[in-house]
Formats: sequence, C-alpha cells, structure tokens
Amino acid sequence: MKRRKFIQYGAIGSASSLATFNIKNHPNQELISSEKMNNKQHYKWVILYWMPYDNDLYPFGFPILQMLARGVQSDNILVVVQADFLGANNLSRSIITKGKVEVQQLKTANSASEEVFAEYLNWANSQFVANKWAIAFLGHGGQLDKISPDVNTGTLQLETQWMNIKKLSDVITNFNREINSRVELFFFQNCNKGTIEAHYTFRDAANYTLSSQKLLGAPNYYYESTLQFLGRNLELNGGQLAEKIMKFERSDMYNSYTVTNNQYVRELPGKLNPLIDKITSSKLKPINWGELKPYRYMDEDFIDVVLLIQAIAKEATDIQNNCDDFVDFLKNLMIYKYHKNPAKANSGLSGLGLLLPSNKEHLQKYRYLPVFSELKLVELFNTILFKN
Repeated sequence: MKRRKFIQYGAIGSASSLATFNIKNHPNQELISSEKMNNKQHYKWVILYWMPYDNDLYPFGFPILQMLARGVQSDNILVVVQADFLGANNLSRSIITKGKVEVQQLKTANSASEEVFAEYLNWANSQFVANKWAIAFLGHGGQLDKISPDVNTGTLQLETQWMNIKKLSDVITNFNREINSRVELFFFQNCNKGTIEAHYTFRDAANYTLSSQKLLGAPNYYYESTLQFLGRNLELNGGQLAEKIMKFERSDMYNSYTVTNNQYVRELPGKLNPLIDKITSSKLKPINWGELKPYRYMDEDFIDVVLLIQAIAKEATDIQNNCDDFVDFLKNLMIYKYHKNPAKANSGLSGLGLLLPSNKEHLQKYRYLPVFSELKLVELFNTILFKN
C-alpha cells in the first residue's frame, strides 16, 4: 500500500479548535428519528464524504473533520462524513451544519462494502433535499478497478478488502437518477484515479468528475476555504466547485488535478472507436515506449492518453488529422479543467492516463469494465502491444 506523505497538523488537532461547536455523540444510533424522516431538511448543497481510514491514513481523520466543520459557515450547506477509523469497532457518521456537529455511531464495521455505501446514500436521500449534491471519496487508490481499502471489516477475513469502482459507480448512478441528476461533482480524492477507465466508469454518476492522475497527499487543506467560498457562491456548478478545490489546495498536496465534463465523457465511443478503427487498419510503425515515460502505481503501468495518441500519429502519418481531432476533443471538451502544480514536474501529461497492460492475461482481468466493452481498447492494445 502506498503510504501518503505525513503532514504535521499541529494545532489542528487541538481540542480547543472545536470549542464553538456542539458535538453530540449518540452510541448505537443508526438513523435520525422517523419524525425527521417525514420532514426532509432542505439545503442548497449537500456534500457527502466517505472516509475509509481504517488503515495508515487514520491520523488524518479528525483534523479533516475539524477543517470541514470550520468551513461550513452557511445555513445553506450540509456536509456529512461517514468514517471508519483504525481501532474503532464500527463506522461513525458526522453531520456538519453551521455551528453544529452531530456524531452517530453505526452498526457496521465494513467501509469497503458497496452495500454499506448504498445504505449511506439511501439514508441521505431519506433525510435531505438539495438543489445540488457532491460526493467525495477519501482514502487510498488501488489497482485499476479498486479504491478505498479497509484493513478490518469486522469479519474473520484478515486480508485488506477494497471497493470495486464498477459496483460503486452503479450505486451512485442509481442514486443520481433518484434525485433527478443533481449530483454535480464526484471527487476521487485518491491517488491515480485520473484514468480513462475510472472516468468512463463514473460518467453517469455526476455531471463532473475530479481526480488526480498521479499521487495525492493527505490530509489535504482545501476544505475550509472551499466550503466558505461555496457558502457565498451557492450558484456554482460541479466544475466550478472542482476549480475552487484545486485553487485552495496546498501545493505540497498534489501533482495535478483533472476535471472532466461527463456530458462529453459519454461521447467517447463515438469519438475514440472510429480512430481506433483507423489505427488498426493503418501501417503503424513500432512505438518507442521509453519516450512516453509510463508511470507506475500499485504494480501496474499507465501511460498518458494524449501522449499515446500523439505517438501513434507520429508513426502513422496517414491518420495524423484524425489523431489531432481526438486530442482536441479530449483536451478542450471532455477535460473541463486540467490544473498542474507549477512546483512539480509533470512531463507534459494531459491529466488522464490509460492502463498499459503487461500481457493479454492482465488485460483480460479488466474486460468486465464498461470501458472495455464499449470502447475498442482491446483492439487498440492488440495492435500496438500484442501484435505478432
């Protein structure tokens, strides 16, 4: 597991910093009373955090909660954090409104369960109405289809359990349909989820998706300033909210951020598949992979998608214009905003990577993902990697 950089948070962890908040603990309380369920509370924005910190990230949990609490300075904003901490018997749920934090203890220990997350969304939908919603996933990234590990799920299973991004996307997409497509932003606050595969999987989960192509730090520091700005500018959409997260983040916490407009992510099959057809039928010369500088995460290799298409165009000049058109679509429409950290070297990356499978068996492992059934990536890899 990739250990994130530990940031000394000093006074953030002091008890005095929450002295102005009314924190109430309710052991064994799983849901708010049925009386409130019949009278949903209305907000302009509801932001749901998932904090699976039952691992080496647990020291950052309480400082994040404090920063979120200080950030909510508007009666129009609600933030909820469902969290799992190392050593805790069960998950907790912190409901943060202006001047108040209510903490509930839940009756489950598994923060790597898609079913538990679905229950969280069902609970939120039963309690609140919002003009706009956002969902943020904290925790480690994993291999291509994994996210947010839990080292102790409350069962006899001793190995670390991960969430599956396809199952998770299905849960959020169903929730988004139920609330009339009001999820403005989904935030992969995880390492290495800035991939074509992850963004395409979540294309219907929200209007915009925010991710990091490479590593993120912890605990991150955008919370307070972003939420205060949102409280004064409630008309923001998901893309604009993502821009503020990037603006207010500390420079030592990230390499780059990518926001996609999912309206255009859904157009990928119509844009990429015709190009792949031309690539597979062209007289393509061997690609110099070393020049493309693949990067590695969790024992898997990735390559920047724009650099790949440009390298293909260089070796198949008859489709140069087709490659240029796709790169233009990707960089100017599908990617709403790519924000590079000026203090970090990003080697000309565009913001979205693509798995570079080591062999056909490696690729077969992920064939169930929609990106491989709806995009002709298998045909592309067979041409540029595995062609005899």
